[in-house]
Amino acid sequence: MDNALHIAFCFDQGYVMPTGVAMYSICVNTPEPVCFHALVSQGVAEEAKQQMERMVVSHGKKIVFHVVDNTSVKGVYSNADTHISNCTYYRFLLPYLLPSDVSKAIYLDGDLITLGSLLPLWETELAPDEPAAIACDFMSDDVIVHNRIGTPPSQPYFNGGVIVFNLDCWRKEGLGAICLEESRKQSYFLMDQDVVNVLLGHRIKRLHFKYNCQTEFFLNPEQYWTVSREKYFDEIHEAMKKPVIMHFIGCRKPWHKGYPLASEWLEYKAASPWKDLPMQSSSYGMWLNVRFPALQDSDHDLAEGIAAPMIALAVRLGQSHPRVFRIFRKIVWSIAKKLHLFDNWR
Repeated sequence: MDNALHIAFCFDQGYVMPTGVAMYSICVNTPEPVCFHALVSQGVAEEAKQQMERMVVSHGKKIVFHVVDNTSVKGVYSNADTHISNCTYYRFLLPYLLPSDVSKAIYLDGDLITLGSLLPLWETELAPDEPAAIACDFMSDDVIVHNRIGTPPSQPYFNGGVIVFNLDCWRKEGLGAICLEESRKQSYFLMDQDVVNVLLGHRIKRLHFKYNCQTEFFLNPEQYWTVSREKYFDEIHEAMKKPVIMHFIGCRKPWHKGYPLASEWLEYKAASPWKDLPMQSSSYGMWLNVRFPALQDSDHDLAEGIAAPMIALAVRLGQSHPRVFRIFRKIVWSIAKKLHLFDNWR
């Protein structure tokens, strides 16, 4: 498959199903030859890999599994207050794990679906010194975000969910090792995404929003978008009408009960090998249940109602003021304990 599109995912056992649905959407919508590269943790079950391979092969595609030894990302900053696992750092290993004759790869997060062919994205031209092409984040022009990571507000802030890697550039400059080292030295709230913006943001080619149409644009009125109206609004509206990639960012996902934008994702799931897997409790409810174990399944709506605004504020605080966030978290637990909101609080 020398003419194949090389598309990479990084995931652990907990993200097998969402990533499988994302792969299925590519198999359906990209008729061109595709070679998937699955960078997986050692805990991913053989049965899960076999199921994924059967699905890919049945659509005439190819998949290669790269089992990553976690010592490769040992010492990187891990933020327990997000839904992001350390597998997110595996993308920095792509230049070393993919064959040397593969000069380009599309990296995709597992929490998305494709609604059109990825060939035009694959054909994105990159200059020899351009390490990647990435779409802006929905908070690209938020000065708070730039102040948090120390980048100039004039520089876009990019969303790491869709990346066209110039692997030759990464290999030549040793960028994978440099990014991992920065991840060990600094505690960035959004982990690898922040690292890429800090180290490479000034060199990245910007992708059209249609290749990373983030659900925050659908969930929030445009007056609350933290991107430049003059620069981006027309493009965002175009992307929303006909997205190539729909990216379900944030803690809540389309495989969680009650997610408001799940319809298209559910259609792909229903046609995939994972069609019979049940919907999950949302991250909000699970987050609260971990800390309030007396909550029963019947109390999940209560947990959701309490946790949703709490998490929304916490994430915002964490992105802008990490120290304030830690204080906020302690206050929340203290109040809950004093009010005896739940039995057996811990």
